[in-house]
Amino acid sequence: MLSDRQNLQLRAILDASDDIIIVKNSEGYWIEANKRTLEIFKIDEGNYKGKLDQQLGEIYYYYAPFVNSFIEVDKKTWETGKQIEIEEEIIVNEITYFFKLIGIPVYDRFGNPDIMMIIGRDVTEKKRTDMLLLKSEKKYNSFFTKNPDGIYSLDTNGHFLDVNEIAEKLIGYSREELLKMDFFSTIDKRDNEKIRSVFESVKRGKTESHEARLICKDGERIDLYLTLIPTSLNENVIGITGIAQDITSKKQSEFLRQTQTAILELIAVGKPLPEILKKIVGVIEGQTDDVCCSVMFYHEKENVLRIGYAPHLNEAMRRKFSEIPVYLNNSSCSHTVHIKELEIAQNITTDEVWRNYCDEAMKYGIRSCWSLPILSTTDSLLGTFVLCYTNVRTPTKFEIEMLTSLSYLTGLAIERNKFEENIQYLASHDVLTDLANLRYFKEISTNTIEEAKRENRKLYIMFMDLNEFKSINDNFGHAYGDLILKTTAERIKESMTASDIVSRVGGDEFVILLCNITDYDKVNDIAKKILEAVKQPIIIDNSEFHITTSIGISMYPNHGETIEELIRNADTAMYNVKSTGGNASLIYDEKMADPAFEYFALQGEFRKALIQNQFILHYQPKVNIETGEVIGVEALVRWNHPTKGLISPAIFIPLAEESGFIMELGAWVIEETCRQIRAWKEAGPFNIRVAVNVSVRQFIQQDVVILVKETLKKEGLPPNCLEIEITESVFVKHENIIQDAIANLQDIGIRVSIDDFGTGYASLSYLKQFRANTIKIDRSFIRSLPEMKDDAAIVSAVITLARKLNMDVVAEGVETKEQAEFLLGKGCSDVQGFYYSKPLPAEEVPKFLEKKSGK
Repeated sequence: MLSDRQNLQLRAILDASDDIIIVKNSEGYWIEANKRTLEIFKIDEGNYKGKLDQQLGEIYYYYAPFVNSFIEVDKKTWETGKQIEIEEEIIVNEITYFFKLIGIPVYDRFGNPDIMMIIGRDVTEKKRTDMLLLKSEKKYNSFFTKNPDGIYSLDTNGHFLDVNEIAEKLIGYSREELLKMDFFSTIDKRDNEKIRSVFESVKRGKTESHEARLICKDGERIDLYLTLIPTSLNENVIGITGIAQDITSKKQSEFLRQTQTAILELIAVGKPLPEILKKIVGVIEGQTDDVCCSVMFYHEKENVLRIGYAPHLNEAMRRKFSEIPVYLNNSSCSHTVHIKELEIAQNITTDEVWRNYCDEAMKYGIRSCWSLPILSTTDSLLGTFVLCYTNVRTPTKFEIEMLTSLSYLTGLAIERNKFEENIQYLASHDVLTDLANLRYFKEISTNTIEEAKRENRKLYIMFMDLNEFKSINDNFGHAYGDLILKTTAERIKESMTASDIVSRVGGDEFVILLCNITDYDKVNDIAKKILEAVKQPIIIDNSEFHITTSIGISMYPNHGETIEELIRNADTAMYNVKSTGGNASLIYDEKMADPAFEYFALQGEFRKALIQNQFILHYQPKVNIETGEVIGVEALVRWNHPTKGLISPAIFIPLAEESGFIMELGAWVIEETCRQIRAWKEAGPFNIRVAVNVSVRQFIQQDVVILVKETLKKEGLPPNCLEIEITESVFVKHENIIQDAIANLQDIGIRVSIDDFGTGYASLSYLKQFRANTIKIDRSFIRSLPEMKDDAAIVSAVITLARKLNMDVVAEGVETKEQAEFLLGKGCSDVQGFYYSKPLPAEEVPKFLEKKSGK
């Protein structure tokens, strides 16, 4: 038995404990319980002694959940006869508690059960902490081992502490190898400095994410997205956990897409081919350090490959491989052209394709070579890519994809370049003869003249015209004529040096620039050589044709300082040759610049001018000054000479009459006028009459009536749309011919006018005899009106005479208001002249008509 003092001491000890402490007798009745027990189970002081667990559970709600656990401890303790521990999970008010229950048996001195001490320790917080730690550990193990990304642990110096399997697979090293390595040794040197800076930031407690390229065990570089997370203990960073996501495919796709876009933009804006190839080759060579890329162009005619772009190719190697014949097993580039597929020579020392070039290539350090054909959009061969490597290797899937894409883009660039070159060539060359055209010839010649000026040297220009060509072209057709022109062009080129420029400037005319000859005797020899070559017979379909040429020569700077002057003066010299029979050459002389000579020389240009559409028609309106109505227009021919500009009809019409060319020119004027009338009618309402002048030679040597009828029929026009004007002077010499022609024209509905009336000295009886529809008073009488009384009297008389003969009258050359008022006062309301309108180009006539009609 304990004394009262001892009981008090025991009580003090029990109550000081935070654990549950219960003392029971051997039969399970409560003897004692500490203060903490009573508080937890809300048991009343003094009401627990002598009661069993079941009784207390029935009385006290908070103890009820523990009843079974305490009974179980009692049972097991007495059964084992020694101290036991069990852990129980108990839920009170939906809250889970964890207790460690300790049963301590006490026996009397005879070994019989005496009392049982039960200690209940609340381990809820510890249990929860342990569970969290366990869960965290499992989670970490799962995160580390089962993560789809590479996971690794580093110490603060960057040494590997652990890696998962994915990290091993990514980089190619085993875990054992990596644990001996430094993290930074795996980073590409281009990213090493950046990642070291990132690493230092993580060591200061900041989580960082960055992209970086890693070097794998096999030397391949991969793109990773690295996340570095600090591992801390007591607020000190003790290590770093890293996550590595493989973004290689994504980066490659992104890179390829951006590259494709950039190159397509260069192609679309028309950048030069070398600039585009520089971009493409730069992309390929930027992938690894051991590659040299070349682009070779295929030349179909010779069936060879030639280096087109290779900025980093060894010079000695460039000379050695500058041209490679195309056939099977003759290097990678030749072989790929032949098979039109990617050719990979992983090791050139063992590859059959390289047997002819292996030893030479080895001298330059080549170990592997890949080649891919460059094809056009129509699958024709343009060239090849050649990639030479200093290491033995095969391409990755991405490299094949990249090369295929760049090959296609290169094909587009080359094709576009060829197209542009072809366009430029066509724009600067004659399609038939393949000679330079006049525009290109002038461009080259202007630059050459500038050089000659700086070097103080001479230049010579030859102007050639074929003498019998028109006759052959007219009689045998253009097909024969074209063959003769092509043959002649070839003979001219064969007579020249490579530096000379030969141009076809139109029809049967050629111009030659002699660039490097300063001695006229040599120029004369070349001219003789050309004359001899051209006059040789040309055989076409078993027929023999003979032509000759006339050559005019001018010299810089004596005969002109511009190419236009030199061509014009050589042209003048050429026509001087033609006027004396042709088939010769002559150098320009200043005497040839005399206007009379120049005008005479124009005769030789008439037919060329007609072929080259140098003649144009303008149309001068005839106006009724009383009503303001436009009653008709007169077609007036103009000559727009390429070097002399607009030549006055007063100059070329008499020459055309004299040379007989007026026949062709007059027929052209009638045909062109009718064609234009039809065009006006198709464009909108057009109901006025158009007058055309007809030469006396046309009436004599041509059936004008048939020409007019056939032309009107061809264009589908009514006769009343056309008017024929005849100069008064023709009546004096050819009255019978003219009388019949006028009658026949009027019979088919064509009106006839007498032009320039008052200047031809014809008898007034002719007016009655020929019965023209209209008299046109010559401008020489109108010019001095109304001041000159004599002219006023003549004009008044003509107006009166015309009215008496029931003929219309038109006054030409009206230029002032006073002239118009005088004529109207005398009864002449139809006029023509600058006061109302100058001669207009065809496209301006409808606008003038709309304006006059008030629309």
